[in-house]
Amino acid sequence: MNKGLLIVNVILFFIAAAALGVAIYHEELVISIAMLLVMVASAGNAIMSWLRLKGKRL
Repeated sequence: MNKGLLIVNVILFFIAAAALGVAIYHEELVISIAMLLVMVASAGNAIMSWLRLKGKRL
């Protein structure tokens, strides 16, 4: 299960990064902030999934 969550969160991170780039290009401030928050959340989830796959309990 953690492997699946890791894959989904990494894909979500890159999609949000692409959307952030497009939003910055079009000078959309609200969408830029929202995509930045999505990137932070998905990076945190990916890190936690990675640590659980390594056997560390937090």
